[in-house]
Amino acid sequence: MLGDISDEKANELIALFSKSVRGNLLSRDVVESRIFPVTHYIHVACYILYDQSYQYNALKEIASKISPEEIARRSKTLGTPLNQLVFYSIAMLYLHGRAQVINDNLFEKRSDPSIIIEPETKKKETKFILDFWRRLSPNYLNEGTMTVENKKLTFLSDNSINTLKDHMIPINSNKDIIRKLKQTIAQLTIFNYTFKADCRIGISEHGPYYSEGNHDPLIFKEFQLPHPDKTNFGIDTSGFLPQKITNPPPIPNVIFGVTLKNMKKIDFNDWGTFFADPIDFSSNITSIGIWTKELVHPKDLRYPDKLGSIEPLKVGILDELSEFAKNATKELYLEYSRWDLIKKLMLGVGLYANSALALCAGVAGLESDFNWTWAIDYAEDKPLKTDLLDGDKIAFYIEKLKRWNGLHIFLRRIMRGIRERKNDPFYYYLQDE
Repeated sequence: MLGDISDEKANELIALFSKSVRGNLLSRDVVESRIFPVTHYIHVACYILYDQSYQYNALKEIASKISPEEIARRSKTLGTPLNQLVFYSIAMLYLHGRAQVINDNLFEKRSDPSIIIEPETKKKETKFILDFWRRLSPNYLNEGTMTVENKKLTFLSDNSINTLKDHMIPINSNKDIIRKLKQTIAQLTIFNYTFKADCRIGISEHGPYYSEGNHDPLIFKEFQLPHPDKTNFGIDTSGFLPQKITNPPPIPNVIFGVTLKNMKKIDFNDWGTFFADPIDFSSNITSIGIWTKELVHPKDLRYPDKLGSIEPLKVGILDELSEFAKNATKELYLEYSRWDLIKKLMLGVGLYANSALALCAGVAGLESDFNWTWAIDYAEDKPLKTDLLDGDKIAFYIEKLKRWNGLHIFLRRIMRGIRERKNDPFYYYLQDE
């Protein structure tokens, strides 16, 4: 039964994940957005996922229809929004919210001994989430691990790679194509961050892969783009992505593949981020491929042979995508200038709290069973239209985090020494009292 794991196993998983996320957090630069209160909305979303049992209640219903193993297997293809970033976030954001609450309770217990640090009901929920996550990643990653190890993030089969390589176009140092490729990727990246409240959801990088007869490593960068009718793989996103874009993109998603020569470093992390040496590898590109994936409702996908068709695209699509990204980004900046702080904050809260759950619900065919508009409804003083959340508690989280400029103080635990972390990991072992 999902969630039926021992305290010892739960603590083992908490320690493993604490070590992983600590390494990932320390390897990134923290630059706060000039538009969105990113740190603040992340921590509000984490409170919601754990403290209100939002993630547990949603995933419990999803798991009654489809196993985490099957969700993972149906995602082993290009162009799917369910990817390593999403799977990793299922554990990370929940455990982050749990650590915030435990830290709060430990502080309050100093003055009120009746405070229970972690009730048995919450331990049960945590075991469920941990068990759900540990069954996802090993069935998604080719190495069968729960986190990205050896700096490799691969999930496509050898057969897939050998088919895709036939669509690759030799570059032969064609500077014009390389310039257009770099420009388009840069503009799509800016657009995605602008559209998604300065978070990475919607972008995925993975690799390296190798194909028969080609020793140059192949890496991919993918973008999920807003569909003209506001749906993505059958899931209506108009509720928690209310931004207006007059001219939609020419395609709903795009996948770029490049083979590289003479690279000193090709590394990936659990957030689907690529680290390269040299950083600008333009002159190292030997071939490129551009694809889009047909929109198939995720409940209709079946592993391994029915995962949706991948269509190769001509280089001319770069101009169309570049033009779309430039115009849409300008339009978004103008729209956001009319938003107040709470609406900007709640856009991010909705993305962090809803995205993984909405995508998993879609695979289970349950996307219509949940209300995904509650974050923007809250921002606009409308009823939340869901029994899973309490608007007063959301207001409490927002105000509470203002004390620390949106950054929860439990994060100070990340800088503790190795001996302390061994006995008391970043995300806390299960609490006995």
